[in-house]
Amino acid sequence: MFIRSIHLENFRNYGRLDLDVGPSVNIFYGNNAQGKTNLVEGIYVASSITSHRTSKDSDLIKFGENEYKVSLDLSDDDGSNVQMSSCYYTEKSSLSKYSRAGRILIRDNAPVDKVSEYIGVCNIVIFAPEDLNIVKNAPAYRRKFLNTLISKISPSYFNLLSNYSKLLAQKNALLKSIKSSQNMPEMIDQQLDFWDFSLAELSAEIILKRFKFAKLISDTASKHHGSISGGKENLSIEYSTVYGAVGALEAFLNENCKYDEFMHKGLSESDYGRIKGILSDLVLSKLKSVRSYDIDKHISSIGIHRDDIIIKLDGLAMKNFSSQGQQRTAALALKLSELEIIKMFVSSTPILILDDVFSELDKTRRMSLVSAMKNAQIFITCTDRNMIGEEIDVMEGADKAEFYCVDNGKIEKMA
Repeated sequence: MFIRSIHLENFRNYGRLDLDVGPSVNIFYGNNAQGKTNLVEGIYVASSITSHRTSKDSDLIKFGENEYKVSLDLSDDDGSNVQMSSCYYTEKSSLSKYSRAGRILIRDNAPVDKVSEYIGVCNIVIFAPEDLNIVKNAPAYRRKFLNTLISKISPSYFNLLSNYSKLLAQKNALLKSIKSSQNMPEMIDQQLDFWDFSLAELSAEIILKRFKFAKLISDTASKHHGSISGGKENLSIEYSTVYGAVGALEAFLNENCKYDEFMHKGLSESDYGRIKGILSDLVLSKLKSVRSYDIDKHISSIGIHRDDIIIKLDGLAMKNFSSQGQQRTAALALKLSELEIIKMFVSSTPILILDDVFSELDKTRRMSLVSAMKNAQIFITCTDRNMIGEEIDVMEGADKAEFYCVDNGKIEKMA
């Protein structure tokens, strides 16, 4: 699959943009703050709904406007045409119903009701300076990395996350309404039983997905890291969730000789039901054990919404013990891992975006990145097209590269 044209309306600094692009390498260059990153961000949002730069859709709307729309015209591997469009509007927009913000998703001119039917249609992997956040900043960045990867491969996973978030919000609203765990009405306790049971059921399914993909990331990222670093250091990933859940899952898989089956083929319906029940019971027990604390603090102190993936270098957590150079290498290895894992599960090669990454990497890392880019449509942003000539020369499809100059939200195709 490749993008034929890009359409932006009221997105960042673009009032309106209609741009045809090439099926191979597309290079956008120009001074800083002209709209290069905004363009590729728009491409990513059109395919993935979320931005790699912000969690607030309102940040993406052009100043003075009340909605944005990003659209892609694509050609599928079988030659058929695909159209994707994502529109977000504020409560002030004429599109708004009941004075609420919202989103409209369209695929092939038909509204899409479920996000899971939209995500994964066009897979894009983006490499950007913000990737460093995965390694060095809060767990939320690592959860987003993991959630995004799983959702691209298994869109139904997005529904699990969405349902969990709704249940958690309802439980938290109830917790905030309770003054104290002392003399709490029995009815409130029964309501919390209901929310905790429902959350535990969803948590078990999410833990199973996250555990599997964290293992895949660890294996593939370790390989890429070894290639980049010359094998001098060992990168590993550990999934951290509700206390005891990983141990219970590993014990079940090992005792029943199901580890390989779980990782590669998937468990039988019977085995899946058994381990889901074990994890659900464990999570429910943990939620009940902290109920009084959660009531008094008005929070949900434990749960998969606090999960993390611990990134280690030679056994030490990189968040606390690593240089910026080591963090860049690890971040690159993680993104190369994302690319490889998507290729494992999806027949078509993901579209690639390289947003100002060559200036952040040394030659060894740049060449490691370029060598992984085969048979893909690629979008590159940089300040000077001549600074990345060596990298472009070794890319597949370099002879068909298209160059575009970006200046104050205007894009001109160059020779």
